[in-house]
Amino acid sequence: MAALSASVACAAGPTAPPELRRWLGPQDWERDTAAPVVGLGEPGAFDDTHVFAPCVASEGGPFRMWYCGSTGAVAERVFHLGLATSGDGKVFQRAATSPVYSFGDGKHSVLTPALLRSADGAVLRDGERLRMWFCSTDFSVVGGPHTLHETFSTDGVHWSAPSKPLLEHVYAPTILQEGAAYRMWYVDVSSEPWILRYAESGDGSRWAVRPEPVLTLDQDWEKARLFYPTVVKADGAYLMWYGSYWREQPDKTAIGFAVSLDGWRWYKHPQNPVLRPDPARPWESHYTTSQSVLRLADGSWRMWYASRKKPPFTNMYFAINTARWRGPDKAELPASLVLDPQRLAAKPGRAAFAAWQEETRAGLRRMLGIPSDRVALEPESRGQAELGDIVVEKWVYTSEPGSRVPAVLYRPRKAEGRLPAVVLTFGHGGSKSQPSYQYIGQLYARLGIVCLAADPIGEEERHRTAQRGTRAHDPYPVHRQAWDAGRPIMGKLVFDTLRGVDLLLTRSDVAPNHIGVAGNSLGGAKAGWMAVLDGRLSFAIVSGWAFADVVLRSKHCTSAPNERMREGLRWDEYLALAAPKCALLVMNGTADVIIDRDADGSAWSETRRAVASAERVYAALGRPGGIECWFEPRGGHRPYPAHRAALKWLARHASPDGLTEERLAALPDLHFGDWARKHGIQFEALYGTPLHLRGATVVDMGIAPLASLAVLKPEEVGRPEFTLEGWLKRIAGAKEH
Repeated sequence: MAALSASVACAAGPTAPPELRRWLGPQDWERDTAAPVVGLGEPGAFDDTHVFAPCVASEGGPFRMWYCGSTGAVAERVFHLGLATSGDGKVFQRAATSPVYSFGDGKHSVLTPALLRSADGAVLRDGERLRMWFCSTDFSVVGGPHTLHETFSTDGVHWSAPSKPLLEHVYAPTILQEGAAYRMWYVDVSSEPWILRYAESGDGSRWAVRPEPVLTLDQDWEKARLFYPTVVKADGAYLMWYGSYWREQPDKTAIGFAVSLDGWRWYKHPQNPVLRPDPARPWESHYTTSQSVLRLADGSWRMWYASRKKPPFTNMYFAINTARWRGPDKAELPASLVLDPQRLAAKPGRAAFAAWQEETRAGLRRMLGIPSDRVALEPESRGQAELGDIVVEKWVYTSEPGSRVPAVLYRPRKAEGRLPAVVLTFGHGGSKSQPSYQYIGQLYARLGIVCLAADPIGEEERHRTAQRGTRAHDPYPVHRQAWDAGRPIMGKLVFDTLRGVDLLLTRSDVAPNHIGVAGNSLGGAKAGWMAVLDGRLSFAIVSGWAFADVVLRSKHCTSAPNERMREGLRWDEYLALAAPKCALLVMNGTADVIIDRDADGSAWSETRRAVASAERVYAALGRPGGIECWFEPRGGHRPYPAHRAALKWLARHASPDGLTEERLAALPDLHFGDWARKHGIQFEALYGTPLHLRGATVVDMGIAPLASLAVLKPEEVGRPEFTLEGWLKRIAGAKEH
């Protein structure tokens, strides 16, 4: 495992995940033309002084290249959009109608055109129309803003008037549509040095910018600025070619390369730059950049890029050229030997697996910043209440120095012997009083399972004003502060859950060999981490989560540690860390677009493959069927731990005496939305829909919500030992010392 570091934005090639490393071999680009494919226009033409920023596409016919051209002095230049066509991508002819597009006011330039494309780089039409974004600025205004605009065309020649600005400080975008999501990589020109950012949209017009840059200046060859990202997806990997000034040769630019699993965390080529100026070709001796890249039908790649000659020059952008790369080595990566079922069947193989499991778990704990020492819990009872046939206990206990946890514990009022127990883990904004988790806690207790529900850091009584649904740990500055202190938010959430297991192990009514976790959404992510890291667990329900690279595009608390984990592990290897002791059930709805962000089912197909591979490990270690998937057709983001399928699984793997197939068969189902209406419960707008919570099915045991689950005294609310702010201050101080 890679060691924990402060940076989560970009990593060098050697640390890239195994699936990406074949893309970091040599890139031998062959220049296969004897001259530029597009040069300067004839004197007096709109492009007689500058040509750059080719945007090349083919819709099953000739290649078409839209490019930017201008005339006149550099300070007075106004770029328009030209068009050229080619049968082979190497010999282009200007369209008689060029230029085909102008901003229309005689001042603003049309710069860096980007067509809407699918992930593989193919053109996507919006209905019958081409959709193109471009950047614009008025070069006569020193320091004037660069703004993003869009335009539409049915034929590529006649385009609609430019839209109003969609986003500021944007230059050279690439825009791909994956499922319902529009994904944009672009240059942020708001300040020096220029860096590359990522934004996402549901309609291509309203953009949400990720606060963390995706690429910054951090390789020795890069100087002053990064620019012109071109992104395409191939064989499950995101590929980016980008430009920078060349530190060793200050009057030159070159093209670098990076690769990513998710489009957020990028691994740069160790041999960058991969396409450099060629001193033997005067028209591109000093400048290669503003490129367009396509994968051809034979699997090779072709790049079109702008160039310029050595100084002195009056033409900042002199010509457009092309080169071809045959692509990386196509050899498949071998399967992980440590997960080879045949090797695991023998004692040496099992010993090797156990050693790998121990070493890998230790590395993941270090990455998550989980403390190696555990202080005394100092549990303090705050009373209890009887609720029919169950008891609700209230507790406060210590997680770590300066961090105390309020919690409730549901248990059967009458029980003989030791019972199985579970720690509930909550989704974003969830806490012990949230209706769906109250429901699960009471349901489990009535079925003979002790259930601990503790407020997560930043929520309910661990919020400075005791508010619910705050998502206080979500903002980027909070994530950054915790990560830089060596204590990622996910690590804190997992560690507090570990301490919940510690608390259960102190109880005389809990069976120590039958303790598990169950969670939904963010709680599913936490439950997954618990299953692979805590060797004491015997079962885990992971609901509303996926073991697929799509989750690398989730919120910072989940994406950052998973990105780091993926540098050393595949998803099936990650899941296999739970084998064979911890039985694992992965539950989702096939229409859960909260997790399956692209709404194309890829999250579930990848999860199924990872689970199937991990199941072979479970079987080889003597526990066939120890991990399995369950999917509700057309189900959304729902509280599946309360679904009948989850309870049947618990009957087999958690061993509660009161939970049998016969008893379950006698219990009716209930629509969660009906239950909420009956009790006057309002759901959040995002989740309170028939697709999600309102349409969920749960097992009915006559459960009613509790009015209050407050554990703390009024004067304790907001004390540092209970709050996110208090914990952040303490870990920052610990880092300084």
